[in-house]
Amino acid sequence: MKSNILYDYYAEIIGEGEKLIFLPAAGFSGNEGLNVARYLQDDFETHMVDLPGLGQGMGIQGRITSLKMANWLKEYLDQKNIDKASFIGHSLGGGVLLAFANHYPEKIKSLVLLDQGHKPMPRIPKSEFGAFAYSFPVLNVMATLFGHSFLKLLRPLFEDPDSEDEDLDKSVKQFCDMVSIDESPYVRKAIKGAVDISTEGLNLIFGYYNLNLPKLLKQIKVPTYLAYATFTGVNERERENTYKYIKKLELLDGLPITYRPVESGHYVHWSDPTLLADLKVYLKQAS
Repeated sequence: MKSNILYDYYAEIIGEGEKLIFLPAAGFSGNEGLNVARYLQDDFETHMVDLPGLGQGMGIQGRITSLKMANWLKEYLDQKNIDKASFIGHSLGGGVLLAFANHYPEKIKSLVLLDQGHKPMPRIPKSEFGAFAYSFPVLNVMATLFGHSFLKLLRPLFEDPDSEDEDLDKSVKQFCDMVSIDESPYVRKAIKGAVDISTEGLNLIFGYYNLNLPKLLKQIKVPTYLAYATFTGVNERERENTYKYIKKLELLDGLPITYRPVESGHYVHWSDPTLLADLKVYLKQAS
């Protein structure tokens, strides 16, 4: 399963100690995990890696599969001479880590998923793309059939023509209100450094869209900490949906998963400060 492609990567590295890899959500650079990295910096050397095509790192070419995602991350470890590490991934970053865990479980000491894996990716991802999401199933078929040439034509639809003129304070407030979190310097820094969606980034998003996330999670063989958002007081429909899928998972015997509910929306690592302390305990026990 060795990849023959040599990728270029961009990562910010903070701390000393055991190696820890953080992968962010779509739209953010690796430093979405800055609050996590700084909290753990006395015990862990955290590599906050930009996702392929979403940031300053090289994108993945061709149709993206779970194996291509896994090989992309495996190549980063090889370049850094990291034999084994702990991993944290939020949203899309967690999806990449589920693919990696499926193909390279021997490389993982422990895995932390931030609101990822327990629910399927919606066929109509309205929370991510609004009304535009209704066209996603058709766009996905077109992207599969026509590849890079179609994605290149599609990319301008994901551009925000007013992004350069937007006031940062306004953007931070709008984002925090939308996802029900408090403003903080970490959120502000992440939004200030938010990444544009390139053609290669779109390629990754459609690859992620086609992952069967619950299936990958049910096949997990490595120690896994699932910090999931309950959506209590945030989104009643999503709260009911989350409860249903978590209960189904908890009925399965033998899964090496520790479940940690977070009374918030999707951005669990920005919403509950007690989560960071729990993560530190979990990671140190597993290292």
